[in-house]
Amino acid sequence: MTVNFHTKVKAKQGRNLNNDEEKPRKLRNVKMFGWDKGLDYEKTYKLILNHYRQATRDTSKAYDIILLTQLRNGSRLTEAINFLNKIAEMKPFKRQATIIVEKRKDKYERQMILPEEISKAELMRVSYIIREANRWKVSGYCKRTYGFNTHALRYAFISYLSRKGVSPQIIAKITGHKSLEYIIYYTQQIQAEDVLKNLPR
Repeated sequence: MTVNFHTKVKAKQGRNLNNDEEKPRKLRNVKMFGWDKGLDYEKTYKLILNHYRQATRDTSKAYDIILLTQLRNGSRLTEAINFLNKIAEMKPFKRQATIIVEKRKDKYERQMILPEEISKAELMRVSYIIREANRWKVSGYCKRTYGFNTHALRYAFISYLSRKGVSPQIIAKITGHKSLEYIIYYTQQIQAEDVLKNLPR
């Protein structure tokens, strides 16, 4: 039997994977995984942006720029950091660039864009902090400040696009997912929940 990520999670939870009654449960609700907190993309974007604008410490501003960039692009956290470091060093300065997607051996590159609310001057002012940033520092900041994991931002983006009618194939192209399987399941789950929620009473 091929052991995939879902199987490993089940094994850690002590469930018997050979029991046929248990197998469907691993696909019953994507939100069983801690990263999907059901965040609303637009509300979360405004929340982080407002905090960024009110922040007085450069560290807070730098980390909020990273989080806004991650949310705006549906990227992984370290992809956002790598992207910001790349454009900070580009001459002439550009607000978009391609970066290598994490967790893919084929060196697939995806496009990323700096949020329009962040100016070049603002980015450059805190670039020294972004250069020293890593996933542990920013994840800890996000958890303490906002109460959710940074990976929840990636799924807020996917949910947002799905509700806008963007196909799973295009979403996967944007986010850099190599396999469509999870994106298709996840977007179908979102659509199913929306159908139930909006049924006439």
